[in-house]
Amino acid sequence: MSQPQRPPGQGLALAATFALGNLPLLCETALAEDPSEAGGGVTVVEAPYHHVLASLRDPSGVFADPSTALAVVLLRAVDLERFGPVGDALLAELRAEYPAALRAMSERTRRPLAVGFLPSSYGDERLARWERELAAELAELPGVAVLRPDDWTRHHAVEDRFDDRTDKLAHLPFTPPFQAAVALTLAEVVRAVRRTPPKVIAVDGDETLWSGVAGEIGPDGVDLGGPRALLARRLLQWRSAGALLVLISNNDEATVRAVLDRPDSLLRAEHFSVVSATWGRKAERLEAAARTLNLGLDSFLFLDDNPVEIAAMRSALPEVLSVTCPAAGELEPFLARLWPLVPAAGTAEDSLRAEFYRHERARDAIRERAGFEEFLAQLDLEVDIRPLSGRDAERAEQLVRRTNQFTLRARSADGGDLERWRRQGEVWTAAARDRFGDYGQIGLLAVRRDGDRLDVLAWMLSCRALGRGVEERLLGWLADRAEALGCATVRLTAERTPRNAPVRRLLAALGGGEPDDTYLAVVTTPEHLRAFRSWEQ
Repeated sequence: MSQPQRPPGQGLALAATFALGNLPLLCETALAEDPSEAGGGVTVVEAPYHHVLASLRDPSGVFADPSTALAVVLLRAVDLERFGPVGDALLAELRAEYPAALRAMSERTRRPLAVGFLPSSYGDERLARWERELAAELAELPGVAVLRPDDWTRHHAVEDRFDDRTDKLAHLPFTPPFQAAVALTLAEVVRAVRRTPPKVIAVDGDETLWSGVAGEIGPDGVDLGGPRALLARRLLQWRSAGALLVLISNNDEATVRAVLDRPDSLLRAEHFSVVSATWGRKAERLEAAARTLNLGLDSFLFLDDNPVEIAAMRSALPEVLSVTCPAAGELEPFLARLWPLVPAAGTAEDSLRAEFYRHERARDAIRERAGFEEFLAQLDLEVDIRPLSGRDAERAEQLVRRTNQFTLRARSADGGDLERWRRQGEVWTAAARDRFGDYGQIGLLAVRRDGDRLDVLAWMLSCRALGRGVEERLLGWLADRAEALGCATVRLTAERTPRNAPVRRLLAALGGGEPDDTYLAVVTTPEHLRAFRSWEQ
C-alpha cells in the first residue's frame, strides 16, 4: 500500500538507538498544540529501529524524503552495547563515523538537524565521555542543534525516568512521563528552528561580550575567555550564516576597539557592521543602526546584561526582540536555549552579506563627497539578468520568502509562487556587483506576455540593492524584454503591504497612483521605462 503524501516541509524524521514506543505520536500531539501549525500539523516518520547510521546514509530513507522539514537523531552510548560488548577500538571507530554521517546528511539535505543525547539508568564513564566529546563536536556545526541528557527535564520535571521492565522486554528504556517530557522538548526545538531567525544581532560590551567594565579596569583587564569565548564563537557562526553583528556599548570608542584588538579576542572590529561605542540612549543608537543597514527593527535581536537597558529597549522599540544576557556562569545553558540551532549559510548570498555591509562603508564615503549621479557613475555598477536555472533556484526561493520591502505583493500562504510564475510565463534572476564588491543574486522578475502587453507578475529586489541604480537597470531590461516579445506596453501592479513602501513609491512615480493607495497600476511604454530616473522624481 502506498504511503499518503505529506505536504512539502511538514515531516519530522526521527531515528534513535533505542525503541521509540509512543514517542512519535507524543511528538505529533505536542506539535498539534502549536497555533502556527493550524491547517496541517507535523507528521513524524520513524527510521528503522536501532539503524541510525544506516538511516543517515540511506539516499532513499526518511532523512532524504523531500517532505522532511527537520531531522532528529536520539542517541545513547549505552545502546551501542545492546547486542554485545563494544571495545575501545570499535568505540573510537563509531566516534568518527557518527559525526561524519551526521555532518554529511546535514550538508546533503540542507535541512536543520537536532541531535539529542538521552540519559542512562547506570553510569559508565567511558561511554559518557564518548557522548560528551561527540556532543561538543556537533555543537560547533552550523545547522545542528544539540540537546544533552539534562535538557529534557529542565522545564518538564519527571520523577521516574527509567522503566527497567520495558527496557529488558522491548529496549524501551523510558517511562511514559519521561517520553512526554522528551516530546515536549522536541516540540519546543522544532518551533524554535522554524521561527524566522534574526537578520541582525546587536550586543552590549561590558558584562555581555566580555566580563568586566572596560572603562574602569581597562581594555586589558576584561575577561574574553570561557563562556564569553563561547558567545563570541556563536556570534561568528551566525555571521557566517548571513546574520549581521552590531555592537552597542556605553564606552569610549577607543576603549572598545582596544578590547577588540586584543590578540585573544575572537571578535574583531571588522566583524561588526556597525560599532556604536558612545553615550546616550541605546534605543536611539539601535534605530540609527537599522537606518544604516536599511533593515526593519523587527529583524533585530538585542542582548544586554542590564535588565534596565532591556526594559528601556522593549519600551522604546517593542518590535526588537530584547533579551537579558545572564552572568558568565549561566551563559552556556542560556545560549543553548536561545539559539538551539545556528542555521547553515543556505546560499552564496548568505555568506556574502556581512562583507557587503563592510564594503558599504566605502560606498558611503563616495556618496558623501559626490552628487548622486556622480556617485552612481563611480560605482561601476554591473547587473547580470539571466533566466532562472537550477543553480539559482534556492536563492530565488529565499528571495520570495524574505523580501518584504521591494515586492509587488505579499507572498502566497501555500509557498507555491515561484512554480506558478514559471508555469504562467518567464522567471528571470538578477545579480549585481560594483567596484567595491559582489552583491550576489539580489533580484527576481516574473513576466508574461498578454497580447501586445508585457505583464510583470512579480518583481523582488533585496533591500541592500536599493537606491544605487539597480531599479533603473531592471526597468530598462523590462523595456528591452517587452520589445523582444513584440509588446508595445508594460503593465506593473502593486498591492499595499505593511512593508512594501519602496516599490509603491516607484510605481507611483511611474504614474500608477499615490504611494499609499491600496492598489497601484501603471501601463507604460518601453521608452518611458528607459528614461525613468527615480532620483529625479
